[in-house]
Amino acid sequence: MRLDPEPLVEGAFHAEARLRELPGPGTGLGTGSWACTNLQVVRPRELLDGTDDLTLTIATSGSMHASQRGREVTLGPGEAVLMSSAEVGRMAVLPQLPARFIGLRLPRKALAPLVSNLDDVLMRGLPSNTEALRLLALYLRKLDDGYRFSTPGLLEAVATHLIDLGALVVGASPDGTAVAEDRGLAAARFAAVKADISENLSYGDLTLLAVAARLRLTPRYIQRLFESADTTFSEFVLAQRLAHAHRLLTDPVRSDDTIGMIAFESGFGDLSYFNRTFRRYYGATPSDIRAASLRH
Repeated sequence: MRLDPEPLVEGAFHAEARLRELPGPGTGLGTGSWACTNLQVVRPRELLDGTDDLTLTIATSGSMHASQRGREVTLGPGEAVLMSSAEVGRMAVLPQLPARFIGLRLPRKALAPLVSNLDDVLMRGLPSNTEALRLLALYLRKLDDGYRFSTPGLLEAVATHLIDLGALVVGASPDGTAVAEDRGLAAARFAAVKADISENLSYGDLTLLAVAARLRLTPRYIQRLFESADTTFSEFVLAQRLAHAHRLLTDPVRSDDTIGMIAFESGFGDLSYFNRTFRRYYGATPSDIRAASLRH
């Protein structure tokens, strides 16, 4: 990473990081997550390598300090700052305040067409808890949770979405905003919708209206997101509930649970409907799936 880390004050420090390189528009696109205590990380002049990538850092817990260009910014949860890899800089986390933060390394040449006057944004406090910032943090967490890119086209799309969201966070131009909202913002909203559904599968009254209200989107907008994926809200919810039930049925830890308990936990209030739908979807009854799993 071409960084020089050391304890901020004398004594023990903690630092862990997970980094991912992503090919995409331009070069240098990458993501990362960090957890640190009593640490300062410096990029001195001798470690500059001629790249002009930009790093967007988002604090998720604790507090951290960033300095560059003679400016200092203190980040609390939900706050972010944009820094340059082409300049000397420093970030620090205090000993008594463990901090976690996520980052997005953005190629300048990929971000520049979407954002006017990029240099004016460096080391300026960015608006906290905006929709774009919340969605970018969610998108990055989903990638960090082990997202698998099945095709080069999907990887390229994800890279483009990250650049779009980064542009919206730091302040895209009017033309850049129109482009980024149509691509990256829509994709991140769709990811947020699907994440909300996954988190609320066990509730039998999981509805389009409830999801829309929680995410502050219109029901029709969510419907259009699913239409773009050639499915519907109801079809997606049903498929996720059935998949959740299938995972529970094949989990040895849950082998003593009744079929009814698993159906209820997966959001089905009618056991006969669950059995019929499950068999139609998987070509076998819940009992058959469980029995086959136990035999293996």
